[in-house]
This record gives sequence, C-alpha cells and structure tokens, in this order.
Amino acid sequence: MKKLLLLVFFIPSFSVPLDALAEEAAKTAVSPVNRVALLELYTSEGCSSCPPADHFLSGLKDSGFTDQQLIPLAFHVTYWDYIGWKDRFAKKQYDRRQRELAYKNNKSTVYTPQFVLVGDDYRRYMTFNKDINKVVAGKSSVRLALTVKQDEGSLQLELTSDITNSEIKDVRYYFAIVENNLFSDVDDGENEGKKLRHDFVVRHLSGPYFHGKPEEQRVTEHVVALDEEWKKQDLSIVAFAENPHTGDVLQAVNIRYQGSSE
Repeated sequence: MKKLLLLVFFIPSFSVPLDALAEEAAKTAVSPVNRVALLELYTSEGCSSCPPADHFLSGLKDSGFTDQQLIPLAFHVTYWDYIGWKDRFAKKQYDRRQRELAYKNNKSTVYTPQFVLVGDDYRRYMTFNKDINKVVAGKSSVRLALTVKQDEGSLQLELTSDITNSEIKDVRYYFAIVENNLFSDVDDGENEGKKLRHDFVVRHLSGPYFHGKPEEQRVTEHVVALDEEWKKQDLSIVAFAENPHTGDVLQAVNIRYQGSSE
C-alpha cells in the first residue's frame, strides 16, 4: 500500500462573496492513460505579432480535440508593457516561467508569440494536428485526479498524483485558473485601435509543488479566492505535472468549472 503525504497551501487574493453557491458539489476529473498535450502560448497585448497567435489559440475551442487530448494555456508576459500599452493579464511570474523554459530548451532569448508544446519550443504549425496526435499516442508517466469545490467565495483544489513510470524520479505540479471570452480595447502601443479577444488566459498560477518520494502517492491542496473580475461561467481549472529538470510536461488535467456569475 502506498503511503499518503499531504501538503496544504493557501494564497490569498481579492474575493467576492458567493453565498448562494457555498454548498456547490465538488467536481472531479481524472487524467487519461494517454498523455495530454499541454500547449502554452506566451503572448502580449503590446506585441503586434501576437493577435494571430491569440486567434489561433481561441480557435482550438472548435478544433475537435477533447480535454483529454489537448489543454491550451495563454500566459501574458510583461516585458512589452514599456512600449506604451500595459497588458492587464500579464504577470512577471509568467515571464519567469518562459525564461526557465527557454533555458531548458537551450534558447538564449525569449520572444512573443511563442508556443510551447509539452515543454518544448514549438513552431511546426502546418503539422499541428499530427503533432498533437503524436503526443496523445504516448502513455502518461503520471496519473492525476483533480477535485474542485467552491466554498464561501473561494475554490478549494485538491490534486492526487501517482507516478506510474518507475523511470521518473522527480515531478513537480502546478495549478492554473484559466478564463475564456476576454476582450480588450487597446488604445496605445503596437496594437492601438484594435479590439483583442483572448481565450485560455491564465489568471492565476500556483506552484511548483514537488512530489517527493516517487513511490508514494501525493495529495496537494490549494485554496484560491475568487477574484471579482473573473467571470465564473468562463473559468476552467487546470493541473499539470512536469519534469523539473527538462521542463517536459508529463500530464495535465482540466475541469471546466462554469460556475454561476452571481
């Protein structure tokens, strides 16, 4: 029998009371046997080359891929804010993640728009469907079970993880709160005059949380206060596992929250 270790984390944020939903039932998603393709886009509202990439990411909602095949994430970075338009979705935390992935991909610079597929710099757009199917054809090295429950204006997240490949010794985990159907009217910078649409925007990222002994099951709990700016009906919660040495994303799981906006 595997031993059980418990880590509890709480990060405060701005919240809005949702008393009517305090007793909402928990939702659970379990990762499939196959590897789920995590696609990251590093983007900025201050980058004139980024809107086509944002549009491509939005189009993945109708791509035919399921949540057990493909999970997109959009990380907005801050390093173009100086040009004249401050991206309201950008965080320096996402800048750091992009730089870390660049280092692990032997890249000396970061850029936007950049796609990263399961931890690797990705530019083969003409073979996108084939490349996603290739990832999905592989067997996952980690099993994830994500549970989400809303309570008094916060989301209680619980991730149960098992390493299923004996060759994997180190794994770290992240939680991401993701929002769709976001729009910005840009009145300065390189995209001045444009109305930009964004989907799969990472609004909150928590981690890394390390697995510890690979033979033991890990349970990680995290509480996120619901920001009053988030549209609850457009939220998803994503958890993903990656190799801390290579940046390879080993598995991901997604719950489309779709809570009430009231």
